[in-house]
Amino acid sequence: MLSDALIMFIVLAPGFVALTGLVHKWIGDRIVMTATTGVVLAAGALSLAQLFMYAAGVGHAGEQASTEHGEILTQHIIPLMPWIHIGEFNANWAIRVDTLSIVMMAVVTGVSGLVHLYSWGYMSEDPHRSRFFAYLSLFTFSMLMLVTADNFIQLFFGWEGVGLASYLLIGFWYQNKAPNDAAIKAFVTNRIGDFGLALGIMAVFCIFRTVEFGPFMAALRENTLVTPIAFAEAAPAREVTMDFLGHHLPALEVIGVLLFIGAMGKSAQFFLHVWLPDAMEGPTPVSALIHAATMVTAGVYLVCLLSPLYEYTIYAAGMVTVVGAVTALYAATVGMAQNDIKRVIAYSTCSQLGYMFFAAGVGAYEAAMFHLFTHAFFKALLFLGAGSVIHGMHHEQDMRRMGGLAKFMPLTYVAMLIGTIAIIGLGIPHTQIGFSGFFSKDAILESAFAGGVEHVSFGQMAFWFGIIAAFLTSFYSWRLIYMTFHGPMASDAHDDHAHAHDDHGHDAHGHDHTPHESPWVMLVPLGLLSLGAMFAGLYFHTYFVDHENEAFWAGAIYRAADNHILHARHEAPEWVIYLPLIVTLGGFVLATLTYYFNRGFGRKIADSGGPLHALFYNKWYFDEIYNATLVRGAALLGNLFWKADKKVIDAIGADGLAEVSQVTARRLSAMHTGRLYHYAFVIIGAALVFGGILWMRAGGVN
Repeated sequence: MLSDALIMFIVLAPGFVALTGLVHKWIGDRIVMTATTGVVLAAGALSLAQLFMYAAGVGHAGEQASTEHGEILTQHIIPLMPWIHIGEFNANWAIRVDTLSIVMMAVVTGVSGLVHLYSWGYMSEDPHRSRFFAYLSLFTFSMLMLVTADNFIQLFFGWEGVGLASYLLIGFWYQNKAPNDAAIKAFVTNRIGDFGLALGIMAVFCIFRTVEFGPFMAALRENTLVTPIAFAEAAPAREVTMDFLGHHLPALEVIGVLLFIGAMGKSAQFFLHVWLPDAMEGPTPVSALIHAATMVTAGVYLVCLLSPLYEYTIYAAGMVTVVGAVTALYAATVGMAQNDIKRVIAYSTCSQLGYMFFAAGVGAYEAAMFHLFTHAFFKALLFLGAGSVIHGMHHEQDMRRMGGLAKFMPLTYVAMLIGTIAIIGLGIPHTQIGFSGFFSKDAILESAFAGGVEHVSFGQMAFWFGIIAAFLTSFYSWRLIYMTFHGPMASDAHDDHAHAHDDHGHDAHGHDHTPHESPWVMLVPLGLLSLGAMFAGLYFHTYFVDHENEAFWAGAIYRAADNHILHARHEAPEWVIYLPLIVTLGGFVLATLTYYFNRGFGRKIADSGGPLHALFYNKWYFDEIYNATLVRGAALLGNLFWKADKKVIDAIGADGLAEVSQVTARRLSAMHTGRLYHYAFVIIGAALVFGGILWMRAGGVN
């Protein structure tokens, strides 16, 4: 393990170095870029070294970690400073070091460091490079605060910090309308999920009287007696119930559902997924960082971190499983019909996140984290490879205007091939032959099948949805390869029927630019990520999900006594083990026949405009439905209340009283003429009136 000082450097240094963006006018762009890149690369190297050191020492940890159901044994807290202390509400700044945070630190800083390096080439012509690099470092710092938090409040700080950084990066080219709209869409959609997260944190405090992970999880593991602040009676932690809108509900189910709603927004799950594809309006390095290592992984991490909670829920865990399975299938169907190279990869992210969630939902948290880990390598590789294509094609993103790029960009082509083989999970069962996705995706599918057999759950549904999604993933991944790198160059014909929207928001007019390979500063990250995509699963699978997994996790992930899902998956029938390989090869064959041997066939299907293609191409019409109901409904409701407020409340209240005062003041002011005889006349008249009144009150005429 690294020293406390080095761990503090990993977590805090990216935040401090992000401040250089505030003084870039005085120190220059190059110093900002060098400082941010150097610090994050150093943090990445230290984090990866820490992960390998920890894995190498697992054998010794295994001898010492004889546990009962996985209580925390190796957690280490590094206090930073006091923060909030109000009665029983205590939250400090601290860094939590356990297996979960070690893995996440390696993922976040490792990928972020390579994205920083890659951006030297990709953003070389942008006049606001220093601002971009500062935002990247801020993003990295926020995510590190999230994954190393030891309480819900610090986690929420990082959670919102990631949301802020994503808004700044997605809308980086704020001069254009599309990036601005996409940034606002991401921000607003995530606010919906964050509302659920905030309510869940409040419920945790009301029931358990703490926002610190340690006491909260200890109460769940040991089922200790808790005395809620309100809305519930004292009871063992797993049995507390609360009244809500006249219903008697299990407190853990309510908390689990609310916290998962937050995860749904941040990790772009079904219903709250609509922001993720539009995030492609940001620069491509941003897409790689958001989709591979930071923002979208936060929800999966949260569910796995709270395994003591979800182990003792039925409905909340079932919701995680169902939403994840539906998302995996939905996003795969949409990915088949997209033509923007980045959007295809974006929907694949959405689909892969669905795999992670339904793995966690059936109780295979280790498999979910394993796929999160391997996915970071091949998804960052695919996005940065797509960025290399866009750079070499002079900011062209429409795959229909590509083709034949393998001869112009051979290194990028090889990297994209490696990423594709990794994401489809190609490998040979019962062997060590396969890229990273093979080891993690198969572990998820086998666990889902075992979960459906072991318990009455949605595991079987998730398994079959995952199998179909695996077939579709293979199909659209090879479709991308064939449309981009094989066949004749579509742009040679100057086909202007589809004016692609480039990465900077400008139209592509089909100018004849010869494609070119990217500079070394962009290719080096591709090479390093390729190594991870090929070998990370092979090296780490024994630690994450196989023989050494109990010693490796050392209690950072908790499972109930009756949850044997990782062992049960090894007893899956042979057809379950080989089915992922069969459907993956089936998707490859179908894509090859459609887009390699019959290159124009796919376009004919698209041009025919059938209902199924229209459904997938238009993303199941989610944007249209949301615009017609939520967006317009909110506008109509707001307009109604605004008019009622203006014409009724203001007219009778503030505006009405103000109008009466103004009219009265205007009429009274007319009496002030400034002439002496007018005032004398008023004084004499008033004296006569008041004198007459006094005389009448005194008795008047007898």
